[in-house]
This record gives sequence, C-alpha cells and structure tokens, in this order.
Amino acid sequence: MRLLTRNAPACHARLNPPADPAALRRAEQETGRPLPEGLAAWWRAADGVSPTRPTVGETPFRLFPYGCDPYPVAEALTRRKQYLRSLRDTVPPPLADALEGWLARCGQDRAGTYYPHDATPLWLPQWLPVAGDGLGGGLFVDLRAGDQYGCVVRHGTMSHGPKPSWPDIETLLAHVADTLEELGGDGDHRR
Repeated sequence: MRLLTRNAPACHARLNPPADPAALRRAEQETGRPLPEGLAAWWRAADGVSPTRPTVGETPFRLFPYGCDPYPVAEALTRRKQYLRSLRDTVPPPLADALEGWLARCGQDRAGTYYPHDATPLWLPQWLPVAGDGLGGGLFVDLRAGDQYGCVVRHGTMSHGPKPSWPDIETLLAHVADTLEELGGDGDHRR
C-alpha cells in the first residue's frame, strides 16, 4: 500500500476500507468454493476501489492491468449473478437442460481449462469476477479445483482469455507493484 500511497495517491484515495469478514464468508457461500488466500487477503486489506467518474477527455489511472479496477466483494458477487443470469436468460428454453449439463460438466474440469471452440457459455458458476474495465470486461478468478485454482483470467463482453493471465492474485498484485515502482513519484501516468 505504501507504493500506492507514494506513486499513485489519487488511486490510493479511492481504496475502500477492508471488507467485512461476513462479506468474505458470503462470497464463499455463494460460489460454493473457498476463496484463494491471496484474494481473501486483498479484500481484507481493501474492499476494492470506489468508482471514478472521469471528466471529458480524461483517462483515469486504473489499478489493475487492462484498464481494470478491483471490485468490492459485493460488486463481485453482483456481477457474477448478472453474468450467470444473462447466460441463462439468453438460452432458448428447449436448450436449458443442455446448458445446465454443460455448466455441470465444465464445473468439474480443472481450473485453467477453457473452451475456445464452444459457442457457450460465457460464464461458469465457479468464476468470480474480481475487477472490471467499465465496459463489461475485466478479470475473474477461476475457483475450480486443480493446480491452477485461483488463477486470474481476462474476459471481455463476448469471450474470455484462452489461458490465465496470472497464476494467482499474488502474482497480479506483484505485477501492479512493479508498475507502481516504475511510475516513481508521478502517479498520474496512463497505461
């Protein structure tokens, strides 16, 4: 947090206070999976950032790569529900059972397994969005079991990355720290 305070004070000012432990328990209950320790530690330090409203022509500094800001726990859960509801709402009723079967099958795959050749779905129940770009895309953590449990994947409005961008939140945060170190004293650089 010191790097953020020193090198990106405007972003540091947007950090929310630590998440309520009850919110972390709710996230585990709703996803049916334990949170990766790095993600839980991040949320215990700061419950995401408050939204920013840039002025015309301004590009706000985003804390995470790909123009993303970390979500508070409640926002992550809300986004997850929206993605799942949108997926289910767009499937024709005769295909609903097939979709549920597909979701169940994919939910049993190992974390880090993606489906670039399948037309659907856009979201699995074991994926938890952790950051957004303000345009419908962002980053999610894969909570399925396996050696890539907790990996961080980029997603857009129509698809997700073919592989994880980072093996875990800790590696993503180390990348952010390196970026902040490179900024030096001017925290208003654009990426």
